[in-house]
Amino acid sequence: MTQPTGSSAAPVSSAPDVLSAAQLFSLDGRVAIVTGATSGIGYATARLLASAGARTILTGLVADDAVRIAAELADEGLPVSGRGCDVRRPDELADLVDSVYAHFGRLDSIVCNAGLAIDTDPMTTAPVELDEQLDVMFDVHVRSILHLAGAAFPRMAEAGGGSLIVMSSIAGLRGNRQIGLYGITKAANAQLARNLAVQWGPQNIRVNAVAPGVIDTPFARPITSDPSIADQRLAKTPLRRFGSPQHVAGTVLWLASEAGAFTSGQTIVVDGGTLIAD
Repeated sequence: MTQPTGSSAAPVSSAPDVLSAAQLFSLDGRVAIVTGATSGIGYATARLLASAGARTILTGLVADDAVRIAAELADEGLPVSGRGCDVRRPDELADLVDSVYAHFGRLDSIVCNAGLAIDTDPMTTAPVELDEQLDVMFDVHVRSILHLAGAAFPRMAEAGGGSLIVMSSIAGLRGNRQIGLYGITKAANAQLARNLAVQWGPQNIRVNAVAPGVIDTPFARPITSDPSIADQRLAKTPLRRFGSPQHVAGTVLWLASEAGAFTSGQTIVVDGGTLIAD
């Protein structure tokens, strides 16, 4: 990825000094990509960004699912379109960015939400299998973000800036008994967000990570549907409840909008207090 040179090109914000709440969180006229958006947090995020006015491209690994779900949202009057995208393939990511610019002429926000957790055993067992699992999750959680940034950031910078939001996890901020490799890759993508924020900040590109705790989605069903596990996790969460995808989507909206225009390089934890509990 070509690195920006110098800080003199950083544009001065043209936003008025005083904005209403609606103006602060509006995405009218903007264009956003959300990867891994056919369910859970990604779906809630795509829906919310579109409801805030962004023309939103919803992507998923299975193209038919992405197109169908986007069509359902479009039928509700939301400006959403869908397409398939395997984030492990740099050529598909580059084509995604190219197609957005060809169709809309701009790209303002990218939400890197595609993810998976495929390690359920301790890291001391089956090292060959763990190597393969680490490779897959590193490709999805880290390399895909680097490739997306490489395809989009130079054009974003030329247009005056933009925002990239990385979906990380509190698994990257604490030790894990089982999903250790998942946690490693989530720690890595939060660090990647910080690095990109430093490198591209002078071009008015903001990069942040969001680290959810247990959110009530199909992804978290192994925790939320097992009373013995769920009760234990809830007892360690000060708010004593699991989060909703909307809670994470709201954080993403803040980071993508004018409300988050002076926030960059941060990892925003959305976990009901789990991480700080004793």
